[in-house]
Amino acid sequence: LLLQNMSGFERLGVMPQIIRALEEMGWLLQTPVQDEAIPLILGGGDVMIAAETGSGKTGAFGIPVLQIVYETLKEHLESKGRHGGKG
Repeated sequence: LLLQNMSGFERLGVMPQIIRALEEMGWLLQTPVQDEAIPLILGGGDVMIAAETGSGKTGAFGIPVLQIVYETLKEHLESKGRHGGKG
């Protein structure tokens, strides 16, 4: 029941801030390529995609990369804060 109330990108594990940006750009639903690739990439998997132009390959890689970079920077900054700015 909970999954039915989630957006497509939310179900894939995409963070709310990125989902808002995607919705502002008019990306309401993920493509089949994104549906398969995004959770694998966010889970640390290696992914290789061969698909036609317009299938969503750039988003399939770009969306999780943005999230991974954001989470890594956030962790780094929070770690610096805990250690008095050293780190």
